Amino acid sequence: MNPRTRIRTSSALWASPFVVGLTLFYAVHVFGIDYPASRSVLPYAPEVVSFALEPFYGLTYAVVSALSAWEAGRLQQDGVWLLAPVRTRFRIAAGSLWPVLALGWSMPALAAGLALAQEGVAPTLGALQLPAMAALLAVAHCVIGFSAGHLMPRLIAAPLLAVGVFYLVAFAGAGQFSDTDANWSRHLSGAYSGFLAFGELATWSSLAAQALPTVGLAAGIALLWCGRRTAAARGVVVAAACLVTAVASGAAYRTASAWGVSAPVERADLSAHCAGEQPRVCVPRAADHTLDKARETVNDVVTELRSAGATVRMPHKVTDSLLEGRYQTSGDEWHLPLTQAERNGTLRYRILRAAGSLPCGNPRRADASALRLWQAHQVGEDKRYLKDLRGDVIDPGGDRDLARIQKAEDTRVAQVKARVDAVLQWPGVQQRIWYRTTLAHACPTRGGTQ
Repeated sequence: MNPRTRIRTSSALWASPFVVGLTLFYAVHVFGIDYPASRSVLPYAPEVVSFALEPFYGLTYAVVSALSAWEAGRLQQDGVWLLAPVRTRFRIAAGSLWPVLALGWSMPALAAGLALAQEGVAPTLGALQLPAMAALLAVAHCVIGFSAGHLMPRLIAAPLLAVGVFYLVAFAGAGQFSDTDANWSRHLSGAYSGFLAFGELATWSSLAAQALPTVGLAAGIALLWCGRRTAAARGVVVAAACLVTAVASGAAYRTASAWGVSAPVERADLSAHCAGEQPRVCVPRAADHTLDKARETVNDVVTELRSAGATVRMPHKVTDSLLEGRYQTSGDEWHLPLTQAERNGTLRYRILRAAGSLPCGNPRRADASALRLWQAHQVGEDKRYLKDLRGDVIDPGGDRDLARIQKAEDTRVAQVKARVDAVLQWPGVQQRIWYRTTLAHACPTRGGTQ
């Protein structure tokens, strides 16, 4: 049968208006509303694709499973399997299923492509990981759906698979089938759990865990279709099919059983732009316009704190955490969200918090708050620090306990502010003495040294 005739007679043709229409609706309307609130500060193709595909995994697998079952039922009804075996079963099945598979592949491809176009982001090799996983699993669901349609009437198999596969993937992807405090089903469902942030890529182990259970089941079913055999040979094939399915699922479970809510990720090899020495500041090349301002702000904040009497080290290197995926400050190397902070106007405050870190892990709270507020005043960021110190204001309503907690927190912040206001009235020499004495009291095991 030529391709045009195959498409014209395939169930994929009459299902395509609904499938493509739903894909376009989400990709154009829903994605455009939801994604802007979650996007990273810099455009990143794998992040866009991971967000765009999240609702399409279960839908894609449900569509290809149901349509494959329908095609299998049509072949059964037409008596194709009773005809002389001119072609192998695999060729007959492949000829019937390729329009269904093409429709299934078009769903994640269309969703990812439209999302990238809306964001104006060029696709990268890293952005192909999740669509490739979805394409492989679509093939596996075609095999499973075709086999179900061969065993059951298509009027039963097709709707049953459409609903069952969708909810199975959705519930497993939400961790509903995992044990208490475990998340393994999220990582075996075929729907990649979580979104990739800037600079992240899915690990091969996380992709394998998602694919292995379904691919293993499809491979086991495919073994059962390998021609006619003797009774003994059929027994061996059945055992081999069960073994393949069990080994694949077991390997996936063993891989993912210890993972948390999100699968492990790896860092992409991002291009960086660095400038200066002592400190050397590095940002993603896409954000190199922030480089000079970031380096100048680091110098200004450290110099002002030193002039006021704080013991602060100039960092050897400051790296934008977008490049390394962590927010931490240690010793002579800092990792800070430079690009994000520059965008939202908190660059100076972020650098202050890094420069003014205390030399112990658990300082006495009252002294630590006073020291940090005094530091913030020296660089003009005291209002922002007080806001952070106060935290989010919650309306207690009729909750007396919450109202009491809020009142106690207000009193604590007011005491810290009054203490520092009094210190700021002193001469500079006395303020330096107060700073060293308070630091020693806040971190008694470190003697107040940095």
